[in-house]
Amino acid sequence: MAPTPQPRSAFILIDVQQGLTHPTHWGPSRSNPSFEQNNESLLTSYRKLLSSTASSTSPPRHKIIHVQHASTLPSSPLHPSSPGFSFQPFAKPLPSEFIITKTVNSGFIGTNLEEVLREHFAGEPGKLYLAGLTTDHCVNTTTRMAGNLKVADGTDGEAGEVIFVEDATAAWRKGEGDEWF
Repeated sequence: MAPTPQPRSAFILIDVQQGLTHPTHWGPSRSNPSFEQNNESLLTSYRKLLSSTASSTSPPRHKIIHVQHASTLPSSPLHPSSPGFSFQPFAKPLPSEFIITKTVNSGFIGTNLEEVLREHFAGEPGKLYLAGLTTDHCVNTTTRMAGNLKVADGTDGEAGEVIFVEDATAAWRKGEGDEWF
């Protein structure tokens, strides 16, 4: 009897770009000082999973997708003309990895991310992992939309999983005066 294959999975790394490394542009302090280290470890492990399960006879059961924010404001550190648009060195996509470029907070709006995921999961329930910047904007919105769209669910209605990797996200302190959160 043949072994049951691992469930399909995808790892989405959101907005890990140079423009989001500025120490104060986005807020006075950032949560999760281990963000880069945790994401580098996660990405390295996922890449090892991909290479260990690669087969020349069947489509890959695992996929890495990088989502990159392209601000429409020319003055933004995330505008495509800015050096900040580029990926942080540890998160630079490999040629085999997929890149989605977005202009709003969700990786699903105005992109083909839903189509890419549905094609990858091929009607099977799977696991979708999401990490990146920022917890309270793009990662949160993309995660919620993935769940709402049921992109990791099987076509037979069997539920897949959408997993927000908590220690691989970060946000900046927000507020003013004495009111900070």
